[in-house]
Amino acid sequence: MLKDSLIFRWFLLLMFVILSSCGNSKYIRRQFDYAKPVDTHSKKIDFQTKKLYKAGQVFADNRFDGARLNDFKQINDSTYQVLIEPENTPINPSPWYAFKIWSEYSDTINLQLKYKHAKHRYDPKISSDRMHWKTISGYTYNVDSTAISFKLVVNKEAQWLAAQPILNSTDTKKWLDSLTGNPLVSPVQMIGKSVLGKPLYMLKIGTGESKNKKIVVLLSRQHPPEVTGFKALQSFVKQLLKQDTLTKAFYQKYEVWLFPLLNPDGVDLGHWRHNANGIDLNRDWANYRQPEIDAVTKFIVAESKKYHVKPVLGIDFHSTFKDVYYIFDDSFHSVLPGFCEVWATSIDRIMFPFKTKKSPYGMTQPISKNWFYKQFKAEAMTYEVGDDTPPNIIEQKARVAAVSMMDLLLKY
Repeated sequence: MLKDSLIFRWFLLLMFVILSSCGNSKYIRRQFDYAKPVDTHSKKIDFQTKKLYKAGQVFADNRFDGARLNDFKQINDSTYQVLIEPENTPINPSPWYAFKIWSEYSDTINLQLKYKHAKHRYDPKISSDRMHWKTISGYTYNVDSTAISFKLVVNKEAQWLAAQPILNSTDTKKWLDSLTGNPLVSPVQMIGKSVLGKPLYMLKIGTGESKNKKIVVLLSRQHPPEVTGFKALQSFVKQLLKQDTLTKAFYQKYEVWLFPLLNPDGVDLGHWRHNANGIDLNRDWANYRQPEIDAVTKFIVAESKKYHVKPVLGIDFHSTFKDVYYIFDDSFHSVLPGFCEVWATSIDRIMFPFKTKKSPYGMTQPISKNWFYKQFKAEAMTYEVGDDTPPNIIEQKARVAAVSMMDLLLKY
């Protein structure tokens, strides 16, 4: 009789453990299989030589975070060539470049940007203060588009020339710090370190305790050159920090977790695509081999368990050739069924006639969007901004998107 009683008690305990484990499966970070797996074991990169280059009377300098310049030389009396190479190959055709240039005396030179392993993509932009940028137009291509040439006025005052406005890890931390004066914003947290030991930061936006809130996660800069996507994130967050009736209602139910810079090494090294281990971080959301993705996913899962909260929406800000929303197709049933389709349509309606392509994308690769679904059954979107989308459109659309997101989430 006593033996039967003990067996029954052990059976009840075992069933309790099994049921508890099943109920908390979302709080266990899992690894996932994909139809198109990606090898994210570390690969060798080529570090650019940081130096002051001098060719004739012209100087070029890559000794700052975010710079990319692999060689600088004079071709003839008036022509100078900048060589731009990636950190390793194979690689996405995102030939980032950024350097300072000046001359011993005023002159108009022909400047050639020559790319290795890519064709031209980003219109050159120039700035005298790294804050205000002007796009250089009227450049010419060589036969296979692996180089462009344009005239440039140089003098003793250094100018920054880059593929996109330069925003490095220091700039991002300053921006984060500037947000903490808002009562909706928690102190900045360091959640881990990159390959080269740079801090990985996040902050929370909301009111009251995190417990039992629904979570919206914002990510950015997995890919270093994608500055327009980061600019959209900044405008999106700015709207989330408005203290009005909508945000008051929203933060009673929701909390936002912001991870603005997932690849600080790649950004500061001037990489085209990868981290300091030569890996595309947005392909490591299955096995977590790289420290950046390992830290972010561990934090999200651990904090979800700690506060008993539920991530319901993940938004990853990127840049590509044209504006596009990568969403799930109708075969995926998230905790917010069809939300991103409805959300994207709402944004387009307000932004008319500016229209953004919606692209349903299958669960084939280990990217952040797919991880949110597999880990939490959360809805997710890759919010892509065009390389050349005008700044006013980037800001306007991002702020419309934030308002529309809050409004719709309160109705779901």
